[in-house]
Amino acid sequence: MSAAFSWSSPPLRVVGLTVIPGGLDACVPFVRAEGLHLELVGRDLQCPLEVAYPDPASLGVDRWVGAVAAREQYGTAVVVDCGTALTINLVTEDGVFHGGAIAPGPHTMVKALATHAPALPHVDLQGDATLPATDSESAVNAGVGVGFCGMVEALVDACLGAVPVTDAALVLTGGGASVYQRFGTRPHHFEPDLIHQGLRCLAARPSNS
Repeated sequence: MSAAFSWSSPPLRVVGLTVIPGGLDACVPFVRAEGLHLELVGRDLQCPLEVAYPDPASLGVDRWVGAVAAREQYGTAVVVDCGTALTINLVTEDGVFHGGAIAPGPHTMVKALATHAPALPHVDLQGDATLPATDSESAVNAGVGVGFCGMVEALVDACLGAVPVTDAALVLTGGGASVYQRFGTRPHHFEPDLIHQGLRCLAARPSNS
């Protein structure tokens, strides 16, 4: 049984992003039915930022789309995207993507610990994380939760130290962002739909830009 798809209002343009080959193929028939073309980031829509990579094409599209949105709203910013992977992305107000870092996200850390140290208690990222911990359950909760945030802050500090900037906003997004919100120490702006904001920014640009 299938349900008919309907738009809340007639679309003028449809843009999308996927990091999985063919990840949006199922959407194509619905878009074509409206007489439109699904414009994919990285194929039809190119990065409007100057990318400080020797090979700019190697930069993941999700990273620069988030950076586009962060720069649009905050100017110079460090985007902390807490997904399966943690990505740190530095963009400056002059439109340069300076790079950043990639590390395991908090839930990836939890899965890795469960796989390689199964005798330890299961990590509960919402559980007690008092330090110094006096029981194994609290110890693993604190080790992953507080440790993850320490990694985030060390990477942010390293990026900002290498590219001296002032007044850089810390922009937090991703499914694991609540871990940093709980244990992190830096003031930040939480933007759960940052990638969608970036897509809106790209959709507002001329088609050939």
